[in-house]
Order: sequence, then C-alpha cells, then structure tokens
Amino acid sequence: MTFTKTLLLVIIATVFFNCSSKTIGGLTKEEYKSWKQQKKEMSPEAFKALVEDKDRIAQENNYLLEKMAHVEQKIADKQGEIDRLARQVMSMSTQNNQGANGNSESNIDEWQKGIVFKVQLAAFDEFDLRDLTENGSDLKIIDEEGYIKYVLGQFRDYKMADQFKKKLRKIGVKEAWIVPYKDGQRVPLKDVLTEVID
Repeated sequence: MTFTKTLLLVIIATVFFNCSSKTIGGLTKEEYKSWKQQKKEMSPEAFKALVEDKDRIAQENNYLLEKMAHVEQKIADKQGEIDRLARQVMSMSTQNNQGANGNSESNIDEWQKGIVFKVQLAAFDEFDLRDLTENGSDLKIIDEEGYIKYVLGQFRDYKMADQFKKKLRKIGVKEAWIVPYKDGQRVPLKDVLTEVID
C-alpha cells in the first residue's frame, strides 16, 4: 500500500513541477511570453476598451441566449398547440365515424323491428349470382343526369361484369348493361375498355 501511495505522490509532484503557471492555462511558454509582452505594451485606454468590449459581448450573448430561450418556448407552445389541434381533429374524425356508424346501425336496427315489406325480383334453386360479385350484389340507386338509375354489383374484371349482365338478361332483366366508373365518375365504356381487357 505504501509503495502505491509513494508512486502516486511522485507522479503528482512530477506533473506539478513540469507544469508551471505559464502552461497550466493552456499556453505554451512562447505563447505566454508573447501575450505578456502584448499586455505590457497595451495602454490603459486600450485595456479599458478591451474589457468594455468583453462586457458588451457578454451582455449581447446573454441577451441572445434569453431571446433564443424565448423563441424555443414559443416553438414548444406552437408545437403543443399543433398536437392539441391534431388530437382534436382525430377526436372529431372518430366522433364523425362513430356517428356515421351509429346512424347506419340505427337505420339497420330500425328496419329489423316490426313489419317490413320487400320486393323480391326472383328466386332460383341452382342459379346463384353471388359468386359473380366481389362485394355482394347490393342494389345501388343513383340519381344522375335527370334519371334514377339502378345499379347492381361492382366488378374490377370486365369479363365477370359481362357474365353478370348476361345472367340478369337470362332471368328477364332485358335492359341490363355495363356502366364503367373511373375514380368515382361514370365514363364511356370505350374510354376504359382498352385498360381492362388483355
């Protein structure tokens, strides 16, 4: 133990004696002499101006740091406001979706109670149209161009739509024909036929 203490004391003493006050501040011996000489040559007025400049720069630095902290606080406040508004939008969107779902559910529930009359178009034992529709064969009623249009089924494949049209004609819906929609808008069949037929 004493050997370790002795070795530690020798290392500290060596470091202390090799580091004079001229190098402890981070200056080499030559730099120290140069700065000492410049200090001696400086007039009291120049030294005063230097100290005043240092104080002014320190004050400006403090002012800018305070201003930066103020701006950062404003940014944090604005970010908080953005987050609050985003949560509000999400909440309103959720409420709208729940409201829409609630309305449709209440409509469905309303039609599940009491006496309801429906019109059946046909009944077949071996003739099933469901296999030709992707989303079921729900009837859609569209009020467009002065007409009330009845559309049955939705297809991505033209051949499946054509098969469905032929089956409808076979069961007596003689005026069934294919109507294409692109991005939610009805378009002429010739405009999209080249895109969907191989």
